[in-house]
Amino acid sequence: MLYIDGISLSKLKDELDETLKNRKVTKIYQYSPLSLSIFLGKINLYISATPNLPVCYIATKKEVALDKPMSFSLSLRKYLVGGILTGVEQYKKDRILLLSFEKINELGVKQKVKLIVEIMGKHSNIILVDEDYVILDLLKKFSIEENKLRLLMGGAKYQFPIITKKISPEDLSKDEFDSYLAKDSLIQNIDGLGKLTAKYMTDYEKFCDFINKPGSPTIYKEDGVIKYGTIVELPLKKYEEVKFESINEMIDTYILETLNSEQFNNKRRTLSKVVEKEIKRNKKTMKNVNKDREKYSTYEKYKKIGDILAANLYALKGYEKNITLYDFYENCDIEITLNPQKSSNENLDNYYNLYNKHKRGYQHSEERLEIIRSEIIYLESILSFINYAYDKKTLEGIEEELITNKYLKKIVKTKKKNKKIDRVMPPTTEIDGLTVYYGRNNIENEYVTFKIGDRYDLWFHAKDVPGSHLIVKTGGSELSDETLYKIGELASQHSKVGQGEVIRIDYCSKKYVKKIKGAKPGLVIYSNEKSVFVKKV
Repeated sequence: MLYIDGISLSKLKDELDETLKNRKVTKIYQYSPLSLSIFLGKINLYISATPNLPVCYIATKKEVALDKPMSFSLSLRKYLVGGILTGVEQYKKDRILLLSFEKINELGVKQKVKLIVEIMGKHSNIILVDEDYVILDLLKKFSIEENKLRLLMGGAKYQFPIITKKISPEDLSKDEFDSYLAKDSLIQNIDGLGKLTAKYMTDYEKFCDFINKPGSPTIYKEDGVIKYGTIVELPLKKYEEVKFESINEMIDTYILETLNSEQFNNKRRTLSKVVEKEIKRNKKTMKNVNKDREKYSTYEKYKKIGDILAANLYALKGYEKNITLYDFYENCDIEITLNPQKSSNENLDNYYNLYNKHKRGYQHSEERLEIIRSEIIYLESILSFINYAYDKKTLEGIEEELITNKYLKKIVKTKKKNKKIDRVMPPTTEIDGLTVYYGRNNIENEYVTFKIGDRYDLWFHAKDVPGSHLIVKTGGSELSDETLYKIGELASQHSKVGQGEVIRIDYCSKKYVKKIKGAKPGLVIYSNEKSVFVKKV
């Protein structure tokens, strides 16, 4: 959570004013219906009115603007481009910033406008007004029915949101603070104080220190994952603290890391869902094929009955419903059902036909089961790679593999369709001076094994579980048991096995590894292997 209450915003306002004041507006881009950038030279002032993360800060990352400019960005360009930002103010201690601009218009007259940025959750908005606060344009437009408390439309007089009257932090006395603290009503009575900061305002001295000291922008992490980004330092002791020199730098880092993380997790979930759906579909098919296999598995009995009928054909009168004959296979009598509408030879042919039909059905079921098993093994290997992916590039490689094998449809981007995409080389690491290559998906596994691996390089893979293929460039030298164990540990870390489990890692010369004809990428057979048992750490 990026935590910005009114008091925190006042510190961000000071930093923005100091950095941006008297700078000239050069460009304006709108990225979506709720976000845009105002460039002041090379400085990118990014403003967003998205409900989950409304913000106004100096960004380092440039987004891709829409091909066709939106109407609000055209209004901003008309009034702001070429103008000077003369100051950044805050309305009381509310979460509202006022950016003032001056520009000489076509008639040589100085024109003053303000951009009002309301950072208020789902009610966030960006509103352009003239010097008399008449609305020139606004990002989110409302009808009178939608917003009865104040009129927000072009030509109307801008009104600040109706808020409960509170005491400004600068005017608050110790007695008033103590009174509100005793009644647990600090938020209800002090302007700009939010829930999170109010929790830690346990006495008047702390509150004064909080109000008067400059911002201390901090990101709080738990196990490497961002939990909070705050403009002021808070005693969140259970989290790891990362300090920043500027508020804008903290917000920029927070947004880049959390958005990247969100995109990464969304892509991981999307790819996992595709693969899990395919696994489920294949397992359902396998269940049905198993039923067919069981049904056809008794094909031998029809041949035996046919053989018994053939041996006793002379004794059949024809057109019987059933007959009892000696079963020379089981050394006993057997009652055989016949079709009374058919002759003896026709009944004989019928049993042999049933035998051939069921045998073909059984063999076909066996072949299908083998294909489905192979498909499930392949899909589970992809799922394993998805679960152990640690960066966006790895997921993009897996996504490309799914597209190549027609599990996903390729999204064609018309503007970049002719752009050549370079192959991303599989990652490498070094163990005891040896270069080790490993795949992050099945296509990379195949590339590592059959393109990078030479005949006498060593090939490693976890036994009977999905995981990475490893190629070790040995240069023909023998490896010590200690080195083999270290490489085995690396193979275990990139395989589908739980932490702390002991796993068998097979290894052999690459010349003994063969691709299965017609199989999916990364599926191989190997021989002349040796093994090392390692514990996954």
